[in-house]
Amino acid sequence: MNLADLLVTESTNRIRIIMKHPLLRSLTASAVFLAAALVLSSCSRTGGAAGLQPMFDGKTLAGWTPQGTAQWRVENGVIVCDKGGDGWLSTDATYTDFELSLEYRNIAKGNSGIFLRCPRKGSPYPAPDLGYELQINNEEPKWATGSIEDYIQRLMPINPEPNVWHKVEVTAKGDHFVVKFDGQKVLDGHNAKWRSGYIGLQYHVDSKIEFRNVMIKALP
Repeated sequence: MNLADLLVTESTNRIRIIMKHPLLRSLTASAVFLAAALVLSSCSRTGGAAGLQPMFDGKTLAGWTPQGTAQWRVENGVIVCDKGGDGWLSTDATYTDFELSLEYRNIAKGNSGIFLRCPRKGSPYPAPDLGYELQINNEEPKWATGSIEDYIQRLMPINPEPNVWHKVEVTAKGDHFVVKFDGQKVLDGHNAKWRSGYIGLQYHVDSKIEFRNVMIKALP
């Protein structure tokens, strides 16, 4: 018998002894439960197995700066805007390559968007005219929901239902963009014009929009 077989046999015998003893069996089960709890706790602290980190603390707009005259607020753990003029909520940090995940809820015929790699100008303005906008607007005739306006057309028509929560996942790496809505891949394309910038949430007048569970993972 070689060393590897000897180790396996010895380990198996020890496990049999443990499982026959009620106290040892109970302690073993407790140890397994504790290990699982520690793993779950670690995942919670790091934003989950994918390593996504929260961008929104659920209570304040810390880490974000309003642009334009839209009046953003936090309500019941949700970022909300339904007052003021056109504007967007910009991250304080810039991002280059990343995985972004968030949920949104809009009204019927709502018009909003998620800005990617957008620069800021010297003073607030309603919406960036540079960078990328992932469209949230089912009624837009050309660049509708799921498209990156003016740059990458969506793969198929989608029509997310209003007044319910939808999950959006964006992967931006180099010139490659992949977007999923509610787990379905709706965009997969390339554009190299904008390399780095801010992430933003858009509001249009009379078009209530809500966001929650905003998470990000920077990619190397």
